[in-house]
Amino acid sequence: MAGLFLVGLAALVPPAPAQPPGGGAAPPPPVVVAPAEDRQLAAGQSFVGTVFPARVSDVGSAVDGRLVRLPILDGQRVEKGETIAELLRGLLEIERQGAVAELERLRQALAELEAGSRPEELAQARALVEGFDARLEFARSRLQRLRRLAERGTSTVEELHDAETEQRQIAAQLAGARATLALAEAGPRKEQIAQAAAAVAVQEAAVERIDDQLGKHTIRAPFTGWVVQRFTEEGQWVSRGGLIARIAELDEVEVVVQVPELSIGRLRSEDSVRLEFDAAADRTWIGRVARVVPQADLLARSFPVRVRLANQIVDGAPVLRGGMIARAWLPVGKTGLATVVPKDALVLGGAVPLVYVVAPAPSPATADGPATGTVRPVEVSLGTTVDGGVEVRGALAAGDLVVVRGNERLRPGAKVSFSPLRP
Repeated sequence: MAGLFLVGLAALVPPAPAQPPGGGAAPPPPVVVAPAEDRQLAAGQSFVGTVFPARVSDVGSAVDGRLVRLPILDGQRVEKGETIAELLRGLLEIERQGAVAELERLRQALAELEAGSRPEELAQARALVEGFDARLEFARSRLQRLRRLAERGTSTVEELHDAETEQRQIAAQLAGARATLALAEAGPRKEQIAQAAAAVAVQEAAVERIDDQLGKHTIRAPFTGWVVQRFTEEGQWVSRGGLIARIAELDEVEVVVQVPELSIGRLRSEDSVRLEFDAAADRTWIGRVARVVPQADLLARSFPVRVRLANQIVDGAPVLRGGMIARAWLPVGKTGLATVVPKDALVLGGAVPLVYVVAPAPSPATADGPATGTVRPVEVSLGTTVDGGVEVRGALAAGDLVVVRGNERLRPGAKVSFSPLRP
């Protein structure tokens, strides 16, 4: 029993903390710090806005056809050029095979014309001319012999007439053979080559037309984004112009804020804007004024202001989504002195935002190591933004060193080694 008691007691005693090699205390964690600054800023004022995708496209079909493949789902991310739907294309593929075969035949005919006569063809034409030359020489000799015999009365008129006809016939055949040889030596006429080239171009255009039709039977995403709605299903007939899916670009979003006319004149393009979202309260969001629409709502007398900001993708899904409510802090108030810290100094996700301030140790840094100190949390309220910094209000003064890197795991009173932020 005593042994069991000791074993149980040992299980209740927490293990001793691990010691670093050498038995010494663990070194303080390193952090990067930057000083808080006082700046002249326009006071921020909160306005309610709505999140919209940077772009939304209702993708439709350019041709009629039956939908045979729809490999997308609502909420799915698609890349630019990715196939989102396919229409039946069997008949077009058969037509393309025939058109490509005809194009190859025409190209071979053109190549034959451009190459000109082959050496064997020239030799054949020359041999034909030589043969007719020999036959014509023989016919002339025979005709002369018959004429001498006719003078002596030993040859008939018919024989002489037949010999003359044969000579003329062979002479005509020789002229034709010489013309054939001249054509073979000269090669095809340039007009024939031009006609053959034009036929090839026409057939190439026919193949391109079929390829264009085939391309229209494959519907692709116009940009990278998310499928927010499908309008059809596999097997359905899609008419030309019929909708397939709606795709929204959410890598960037726009927050549309309605600003009263009394404040609109103080806004400028590219002004920094801090935004808050109930769905992402643990993150710091800073955007920029993209444009101010110069037409007010005639009832509210407020102007749409579009603030553009980069979204964040977590586990393959966008943090900010279309239709979310936002609060935008626009710099439209009076200018005054404000304390500004880098946006990376903010620690969000708790009850209130806070920053960690480093109190340096009494002994300065030596050549043996970096400066050290302890940290304390300071609760702050946030204001407007400027050049990557955020206005804060709280127990913070200009020159206080705030932690901008390594502040995620700090605890009040923790000892740290710190180094200044490099530009």
